[in-house]
Amino acid sequence: MPSPDAAVNSGAEAFIYYRVPAARAQQAREAACRMHEALRAADHQLVIRLLRRGDTAASADETWMETYSRPGGVDAALLARIESLAEAWADCRSGARHTEIFEACAW
Repeated sequence: MPSPDAAVNSGAEAFIYYRVPAARAQQAREAACRMHEALRAADHQLVIRLLRRGDTAASADETWMETYSRPGGVDAALLARIESLAEAWADCRSGARHTEIFEACAW
């Protein structure tokens, strides 16, 4: 079985999901966008998306997802930088961030 670092380096994409209280959504969005701008400035090939689950009640916590991809895949250093920057706005989230790595299996 390949090591986790080998999997991360082989063209994989990162999907990071977490919960945001509805009352903090605007603040979280602004903080996430600032973080994404900093990441893109450091790596112009990095493609980032910020998604929100569409079936959440207006008063409930929202489920958000960040996606990261780039030619050659994400690596452990990028994932560490993402998490380091995300700490700055941890108070905008409820609970932990969860990271999953996927590789394309068909085109």
